[in-house]
Amino acid sequence: MATLQESFELAPGVHRLETVEDGKMHGYHVVEGRSGLAVVDPGFATAPTDVYGPFLEEQGRAWDDVSMALVTHVDPDHHGGLHDLRSHAGTVVSAAHAADAPLMESGERMIDERHSMFAADHGIRYDEEVYDWLRGMLGPDEPIDLRFTGGEELRLADRTMRTLHTPGHTAGHLMLYDPTHDVVLGGDGFFGRGLFDVDGEYLQPPPYYLYPAYEQSIRYVEALDPDVLSFTHYDVLRGDEIDDFVEESLAFVREIETLALDVLDDHGTITLREAIDAVVDRRGSFGLDDDLAFPLSAHYTDHARRGDLETTAVDGVVAWRRTD
Repeated sequence: MATLQESFELAPGVHRLETVEDGKMHGYHVVEGRSGLAVVDPGFATAPTDVYGPFLEEQGRAWDDVSMALVTHVDPDHHGGLHDLRSHAGTVVSAAHAADAPLMESGERMIDERHSMFAADHGIRYDEEVYDWLRGMLGPDEPIDLRFTGGEELRLADRTMRTLHTPGHTAGHLMLYDPTHDVVLGGDGFFGRGLFDVDGEYLQPPPYYLYPAYEQSIRYVEALDPDVLSFTHYDVLRGDEIDDFVEESLAFVREIETLALDVLDDHGTITLREAIDAVVDRRGSFGLDDDLAFPLSAHYTDHARRGDLETTAVDGVVAWRRTD
């Protein structure tokens, strides 16, 4: 069972709560507001009880002090705890981007449309134990009360914070920006060269499926030039560390763009499965290698949109080739 391992202030009134679940870092956030506390991501199914509860006790606060839950995006370890949160704080208002909210409200729809998005066209599905793991992080379905589009301003205590629409990993990914203290809070905004466990072993490659939106989101944060960047699955970054992480994230985009076209040219016509296998052969395993389907399909889709590639079919699945 995951428990609160550490909590600390990133800036006055902005708290980070850290735990480890399934070997992966999870850094969640609480922001002090005028009408109570705002939780940024209720987390996996039991995170409110196991992680937020001990924090509230440490701070001498009660569940009734929690007035809002801002969910950064649709993924079980970010929104799966909303039911548990509401079991403690029944009047909490939930908010998320309009593009992600419908999938948050239905766990099975999320499984079908997000985590099985490559099944019908490409014949790629996770093993059943992965789906069991995803479902295990989900509590019962809960409604999302407010649907944001990005740019909303939230009055929180002595400051106004702004939501940032940063698509790429999902269509409706949000970050929260505190210009008073120059802090950006994100869920999974961008990923460097991928996700790693706490021992430094690869878990998965960067799972972005919208390009060039993903690169634009990285550039958006780069332009803000924050002092502090706090994403869920990474240590807190400050100063030059942020610049390095931005460059690492952009370098992976450039690398996968080149690789996608190189392996296509080697094959002439390539399926997504063939592209994944070819990239792993060249660069080694990224952990959950099937998640290369996300960035590879993102780049092939972008080239097809621009007319450089065309889609065809091989043995009943989608494939790509150069246009004549």
